[in-house]
Amino acid sequence: MGRSDILQFHRTVEAGGGRAAGPQISARLDFSAKTGILYPDLKTFSVNSKARPTLGLRMIDNLIEKAKECSADKRTEVVSHVTDLFVRRSGQNQPKEINLYNGLLEGMVDSVDVDTRQSMSEKLCKVDQTSSILAKTLAADELQIAQSMLENSKSLTQKDLMELAKTKGQGHLLALSKRKHIDPDLTKLLLERGHTEVRQSVAMNLGAEITKEDFERVVKDMPKQLGDRLRHLRKSNEELIKDLFNDDEASTGEPLVPKPMRTPVEQWLYGIKMGKVSVNNVVSQMAMAKNLHGVMVVLSQLADLDEKYVHNLMIRFDATGIATLCRAVGLGAMEYSSVSKARAKHLKFPESTANKWLTNYHALDANDAERLLALMRIKLRAVDKPGTAKEDAA
Repeated sequence: MGRSDILQFHRTVEAGGGRAAGPQISARLDFSAKTGILYPDLKTFSVNSKARPTLGLRMIDNLIEKAKECSADKRTEVVSHVTDLFVRRSGQNQPKEINLYNGLLEGMVDSVDVDTRQSMSEKLCKVDQTSSILAKTLAADELQIAQSMLENSKSLTQKDLMELAKTKGQGHLLALSKRKHIDPDLTKLLLERGHTEVRQSVAMNLGAEITKEDFERVVKDMPKQLGDRLRHLRKSNEELIKDLFNDDEASTGEPLVPKPMRTPVEQWLYGIKMGKVSVNNVVSQMAMAKNLHGVMVVLSQLADLDEKYVHNLMIRFDATGIATLCRAVGLGAMEYSSVSKARAKHLKFPESTANKWLTNYHALDANDAERLLALMRIKLRAVDKPGTAKEDAA
């Protein structure tokens, strides 16, 4: 498409416009200028990703057709730019834009080279708005392309995961075994089809829901020291999840009380989401101000856990639970030290206790923490369902 076409760019703003208008127009101009393809008028595009009307499909097909008429280098440029735009605006995109990005990438993924598909997989694997169709296409590709999507993507449905586990080779199974959470059915299938490396990877994954019998069957063939460590970790994690439901006053301190703040927590969270401020900076400021309630709210939002559970962990006399959450959301050691000192003061412990908590924090593996957090979410969502007993989930 020529320069004159680009200058005829559609500046139509989404319904609701206002503050969103600037970024949307900027994104569209950026798309058209860099790819040479006219960005469509999104007013004509459906918000229904499962059943786009004929007009929406025709629009995507037209864009894909124009892009495929370009040289291989231009196709790569188009796909790379759309991918980067999708990632950069993740969380800000309107439904129509999300469908457009997914539709374009779904239609062009087969027309670009291996390196470009691998880059797509690595960038989109943590974008929750990626369509299940695109995620599965990349997850079923060659291993170097599929690995990131298999290990990380939340866009893959349970049906997708089971189908991939039934049909793909050992490399793909190994990648699946490293997901942050593996439900009992997928765990069973990986143990059935996987070779030794896959089975041991499942056993070492703290986010895998594995029966005690299957766990022991795999661990008995591992070196004794490693097996003992895994048993200890799993036992500790089971106890930690049970502690989430434990309201025993003998093991907890005084409840946290909200403190007045110059900057509301909601603004801090928005700043973190938009990349304007780091979680380390926010938590550090709150901890130094002894505002543990504010820290609790931030951690609950970042960890996607109900505040009542994070509050329970924050005022417990031990630090295992809160350390796991802090490590999982990426809190640095220095900032965790500030939180520990504030907790020690709140719980009326000597500062030496905070130093011990920090020592243990250094030894806490980030991947293990993330997997345990994923498992905690699953357990808590199960217990929060109406009619579900706490003991069933714990």
